[in-house]
Amino acid sequence: MLRYGAAFATLSLRQVVPLAAPGVALGACLDAIRRLVETHPALRTRFADPAGSGDVRQDVAAEGTHLVEVYELGEHASDGAVAAVAERRGRKLATEPFRHGHEWPVRFGVVCRGRRVRAVTLVCSHVAFDAWSADLVGTALRRLLTGEPGPAPTGDVWQPLDQAAHERSERGLREDARAMRHWRSRLAEVPDTAPRPAYDPPAAPPIQQWWVTSNALAAASVTLAERTRTSTSAVLLTLAATALSAIRGQRTVPLKLIAGNRFTDRQQRLACSAAQDGLMVFERADVSLDDAVREVYRRSTGGYMRGQYNPDSLTALTAELNGSRRHPLDLTGYFNDARLSHDWALPPGPARRSERGPAFVRGYDRNDMSFCVVLAQQGPDCQVSLLADTRRLPADRIPGVLSGLESLLCDAACRELALHDVPEALGLPPA
Repeated sequence: MLRYGAAFATLSLRQVVPLAAPGVALGACLDAIRRLVETHPALRTRFADPAGSGDVRQDVAAEGTHLVEVYELGEHASDGAVAAVAERRGRKLATEPFRHGHEWPVRFGVVCRGRRVRAVTLVCSHVAFDAWSADLVGTALRRLLTGEPGPAPTGDVWQPLDQAAHERSERGLREDARAMRHWRSRLAEVPDTAPRPAYDPPAAPPIQQWWVTSNALAAASVTLAERTRTSTSAVLLTLAATALSAIRGQRTVPLKLIAGNRFTDRQQRLACSAAQDGLMVFERADVSLDDAVREVYRRSTGGYMRGQYNPDSLTALTAELNGSRRHPLDLTGYFNDARLSHDWALPPGPARRSERGPAFVRGYDRNDMSFCVVLAQQGPDCQVSLLADTRRLPADRIPGVLSGLESLLCDAACRELALHDVPEALGLPPA
């Protein structure tokens, strides 16, 4: 996370917990926050590296104080004004990167109308939380605030120390070994070929992210998923892998899959970051797009199931494999299905194409990703974003890939396409 510099703040996870009128008393709200923090140790954890050696220590506090920002609106403020202020306060709380050695990895803000709390904003650090656990914390707080049954007592909730103990156990070590066998066998499929020369000069900043909001794209991916009896995630993953193959000029490419690792009930109740990287090696064969989606679905399932391991094990494995190669493995391509339900929530009525087209999101001076496709659901909006290193993909082609993705999927929903036609449809050279 430190590689991102100030841009790390853009990765913080924001959410707003709205409260119906008349709201709750401020004291009751603060009591709910206290109970939430007592229940989940990740909310009171600091991450310290005093020697600067990279040997980070997690310290969980038994007691302490959270600073809660309180913003008071007049008693005649509208519900829309409350929602807008809560959204703005959340953005403000997320402006500064977390200082993990000195502060808690979550920030709270309270918006009051007429001295009653009508919304609570939470900003969670991506070091301590993934999207699933941030949503879990927000849901738990809403239940505490509205009087619904709260989280179970601490002893009955799977906690970070329980997960750590599992990872050190005999069973956990077997899972690590199985994961490394999977990575070793898949990475052996990646040819030892030279990369394409970099584009020079790159854009400023060199790594850029764009997104497109399109319900038509999402609806078309649903049609293709149903036709292939797979999933919308597999459909978009196939197209992302095909694009990466064309960008690198290599028919076989490794793609990291950001895996939620929430396979069991206890993991689904774990309020800390559990996400890691799975692996899929994609080979662009002379097949139909439908057949490619089926194969990607099969391969990616194994990759997601082998996404739990000791990061040191993977570091040692890649160092060993690179020692026998002329060209190091390029593991900077990513795919992230960030939809918590792993499906689109399409609004009623005919699906509409993007009205504005792709939009620039942000740029990064540093990033450990050279390529990343992200699927996200923002209310009724279905979003697909593409982050790319402009030394690999010129900046002016990034929005073209997203526009091409929308058109291609709408076309593929109506008829079967050949996989070798995909790069041209995305505005990319064939490999």
